[in-house]
Amino acid sequence: MRPSRKRSRAADDDQVGTRAGPFAPVLGGYRQCLARPLADQFFGADGAHRVRLDGTMHHIWHRHVWLRPLFSLLARFDILFPESGCDVPASMTIARVDEGATWRRTFAFVKSRRFDATMRYLPQSGLVERIGPRGLIEVPWRLRVLAGDAIEITTGRLQMRAGRLRLPIPGVFQVAVKAIERAVSENISVDLVVSHRFLGAIFGYDGTFAVRREALNAKGPNRSEGVSLQRYRPWFYAAAAYNLAWGLVVIVWPVSFFRLIGMPLANEIASWQALGMMVLVYAPAYWWVARDPMRHRHLVVIALLGKLLGPLGFLWALHGHTLPLLFGLTILTNDCLWWPAFTTFLIRAARGSGGWRALLAGR
Repeated sequence: MRPSRKRSRAADDDQVGTRAGPFAPVLGGYRQCLARPLADQFFGADGAHRVRLDGTMHHIWHRHVWLRPLFSLLARFDILFPESGCDVPASMTIARVDEGATWRRTFAFVKSRRFDATMRYLPQSGLVERIGPRGLIEVPWRLRVLAGDAIEITTGRLQMRAGRLRLPIPGVFQVAVKAIERAVSENISVDLVVSHRFLGAIFGYDGTFAVRREALNAKGPNRSEGVSLQRYRPWFYAAAAYNLAWGLVVIVWPVSFFRLIGMPLANEIASWQALGMMVLVYAPAYWWVARDPMRHRHLVVIALLGKLLGPLGFLWALHGHTLPLLFGLTILTNDCLWWPAFTTFLIRAARGSGGWRALLAGR
C-alpha cells in the first residue's frame, strides 16, 4: 500500500485529551496513510466535531420480491428498507458518543428512510456495529486497507445482545455484508452488497459522497435537494388531475370550449381532439413525478419545454389573426399557471443533479 501524501483534517486538529474513537484500534496504524476523505470519515468525529457525508445513491436494488414484507418490517426499526431506485439523495452524519460513534444514514425516497447504527470497539470481540432498537443486533466488522484510497468492509456472524450475553442468530437468518469504499478526489464512493447463504445477493447500493468535517456548534446543513423536492408533489398531483380532466373533455366534447368563448367551430375538430390526447398523455408522467420527484425529475424538463412552446405558438397565431385573444384563456390554465412551480422545481433538481449539464444529460 502506498501512503497518501495528504493528511486528514482530523489528524491536523486533534485536540488534547480527545479519546480515541472506535476505529483507532483497527485503523490507527494507517491513519496517516489514508486519503483525506477516508481518514475524515473514520477519525474525524470527536468531542468537538462531527462528520457529514452528502451525496447520491446511484443505484439501490433488491432481489426476491417476496422478501419485501421483511424489509418493510426492518424499516420500522431503521434497519434497511423495501424501496429501490436510482439517483436517490442520501446523507450520513457521524458523531462521537460515550459508547463509540453513531452513524445516522438518511435516504431521501418519497418517504424518507433511515438506517442508524452505533459503532463500538470491544476488547473481546473487536469492532462491532449495533443496529435495531437499543442496538439489539450486533454485527462484527472486519476492516482491510486495500490501499491508501480504498478500504474493504466485511461482516461476521450476527448476534443478539441481552445485557452481557450474546445469543447466536440461527444460520438461516444470517446475512453477510461486503462493502468497498474508495476515495475519489475529495469524495468517497461506496459499493455495498448484502448476501444470504442460500439466496445469494439480496440487497445493495452504490453511491458517491462529499465528506465534510464540521464543528458541533456549526449551523446544521440544509436538507438534501431530494428532500426539498418533496414540497412540489402536490403541484404534480394537481397537474396530473388537470391534464386528465382537460384532455378527456376535449376528446369527448370537442366543441365545448369554442362555445364557451363564442368562437366559431374549428374546421379541424380532429386536430383539436388530437391536442387533447397529447395533453392527456402527460397525466401519467406528472403522476410519476409526484410519486418520486427526484427519480423522475427529467420528465419536468420536457413538460416545461411544452409549456413554453405553447404560449409562443399562440402568440404567433394571434399575430397572424388565426386565433382570437380569448383563446388565450386555455394558454393561461394549460401553461402559464404552472411556470413558477415547474421552474423552481427544475432549479432545485439541477442543484441535486450536480448542475444543469448533468440534469439535461439525464444523470
